[in-house]
Amino acid sequence: MAARPLSIVILDKQQKEPLIKDIQDFLDPKARCWYSDYSISYKRGYLLHGPPGTGKSSFSLLVAGELDMDIYVISIPSVNDGMLKSLFADLPERCIILLEDIDAAGAACSRDFDSKDSDNGINARPKRTGVTLSGLLNVLDGVASQEDRVLIMTTNYPKNLDEALTRPGRIDKEVEFQLADRDITKDIFRFIFGQLAVQGKYDGEVEGQADEFALKVPESEFSPAEIISYLLPHRSCPAAAVENCGRWVDDLLKEKQRKRDSLQSGSRNRRS
Repeated sequence: MAARPLSIVILDKQQKEPLIKDIQDFLDPKARCWYSDYSISYKRGYLLHGPPGTGKSSFSLLVAGELDMDIYVISIPSVNDGMLKSLFADLPERCIILLEDIDAAGAACSRDFDSKDSDNGINARPKRTGVTLSGLLNVLDGVASQEDRVLIMTTNYPKNLDEALTRPGRIDKEVEFQLADRDITKDIFRFIFGQLAVQGKYDGEVEGQADEFALKVPESEFSPAEIISYLLPHRSCPAAAVENCGRWVDDLLKEKQRKRDSLQSGSRNRRS
């Protein structure tokens, strides 16, 4: 299967291009020599944060493909300290490690919370798992931590992370992935229907339809994944995607409001 182009991951170009260049610069053989000359551990850490569906994990996978590097994905909620240490010890030297949902580490925050969270951040709390903060830091800094690795961590809730985890040396660069603004919405529309224009089926129409579609989608309400999910069933007919957009927006906004109301009600019941 052909890899999707890097441009499908919707991230502001002013953020995306410097991030890719930063990784490329780190992997340059000259950089390794520089790290060695100054006795600095040759590894680099990145934190990608933002709401669910904004492309954090997809971006990591596509970066690995772009740089022709193996990537190893570890979901923090599915492992414990012992498993994490063993996995790190077995990884090869030159690779990308993707630690997903890093906020789910049981001690990622100094306080204890239950596991209730939401896409909108209402009652968002770190989920308790077998991975502790000390166990995670030992893996990142200890004997299982090898050089020549790129570490990428993702989280939906960066404010829940302990400062010890995000200090320089463990996290060297942070990038925020946001809900779709008007430009991102247009980019998604162009990506989905651009091939039709190339084939001459809707030559000259797609750009105008992209503008019309983006005007109907409220900014900073929907994730790129939600917009893509709506457009895919209409992939052969951009006009239908534009025509039906208003109904889809109304339905999704109502569903999101129902979820918020339900979470707020549950929170009040727990306090009473």
